[in-house]
Amino acid sequence: MKITVFLISCILMVSVCPGADSVPVFHVDAKDRTGREIGTALGSLIIAEFPDIEEKIDRYLKSYVSQSQFNYMIRRRLDAIRDSIDKRYTDEVFSMISLLVHSDRDRLGDGHLSLNEFWFFQLIPDIGRQGSCSGFGVFGECSASGTPVVGRNLDWTTDEALRSIQAITVYEYGKSVLVNIGFAGYLGVISGFNDRGLFATHLDSPLGLPYPDPPEGRHSAVFDIRKALETAGSVSDAGRILSRSLYPFSHNVLLADKRDIQVLEHPQSETGRLRTWSSPLRIDISWDKPFQIAVVNFFALRGFSNNVSETRVWNRFKALANFSKNNKAYVSDVMNIVLDTKTLLFREKIFSERTVQSLVFTPEDGKLYLYTVPVSGIHSAHPILKEVKDLIPDSEERIAGWNGNEKNALMIFLLVIIVPAVALIYYKWEVRLKKEVKTDEDAV
Repeated sequence: MKITVFLISCILMVSVCPGADSVPVFHVDAKDRTGREIGTALGSLIIAEFPDIEEKIDRYLKSYVSQSQFNYMIRRRLDAIRDSIDKRYTDEVFSMISLLVHSDRDRLGDGHLSLNEFWFFQLIPDIGRQGSCSGFGVFGECSASGTPVVGRNLDWTTDEALRSIQAITVYEYGKSVLVNIGFAGYLGVISGFNDRGLFATHLDSPLGLPYPDPPEGRHSAVFDIRKALETAGSVSDAGRILSRSLYPFSHNVLLADKRDIQVLEHPQSETGRLRTWSSPLRIDISWDKPFQIAVVNFFALRGFSNNVSETRVWNRFKALANFSKNNKAYVSDVMNIVLDTKTLLFREKIFSERTVQSLVFTPEDGKLYLYTVPVSGIHSAHPILKEVKDLIPDSEERIAGWNGNEKNALMIFLLVIIVPAVALIYYKWEVRLKKEVKTDEDAV
């Protein structure tokens, strides 16, 4: 019996696997499950890995905003956005709340989470903003493989608590898979991709402008990105899904698939437009880089107003993007760009002291290379992007409906039946052997 329990426990533990630099990867069986069932399953995995996650999220919120700022954002912004989120996702959030929330008071820093505090954590990019981020991609004749290679840096305001719960969540829907790269318990998508090779990541744009209180009916960008990754398979499809909605603040979405890389530029309360490498740009910037594209924290398309003149990071990308059909880019080249620190001025760096995560993704083969900042917040002297393996289950198994947890169930069933049977046979054989030995001894 002890052997059976031990083997079953070992099988069940594969739901949480180590990722890059030991970042946990949560695999969730989402096939034919409701949002509440998915939230409960994921919440249980997260609590097992991070028993103190409630306290950590609360500590992060305390470091991020004052109590008065929090109260204002909850009162003037939260409901205007939350009510437009797909019910599947709100159900998932509320299931997580039932597991993680242990307070009915909005008091930052008390070691507990309230309902509003957990929702604020989910919607920070939509109602509380974050910080500067950037991205770059190369494809077509400038790519050594002939297929896209895309990279991005997440430059957020963080503390030790948030840095300690970096994680990847893999939703396995049977015939489709969503990989969410971010933080444990964070259900929207800041950066993610699906099994069809579609990649999407959210960036602020522009920085430094006042944040107006949104009217009712504005959408959450991070939850809409998740929806696009669950339903689309190409840049054009995702662009159509995301460009239709109205959002509370301006932002960019870097999109890549197995053929192309584009940037969706989405002004506040307007429809969005896709920018290609050859799109007409504002008169104060230029980009003569075929089959290469960069994104920073402003709109580059001609006709979009920014009120932002900071272009040094853009120019740094421009200086590094020197690829052509005679000088093709490899994955390592894109890695070097997102990890760029070889500048004298801090604000020219692509990889900065505030970078939390750097990643490179290749849509054609679904490979993710990831660097995550240490909990201390101090970068390694020589940061390295490491491949995170085994994120997408085998396609034939998914098409046949055999996801990881169903395999686990089958193996558990076999163990429950076979192990006791083998033990019983062994026990009877041992008893018979002892009887035969005793009989021989008596005969002697």
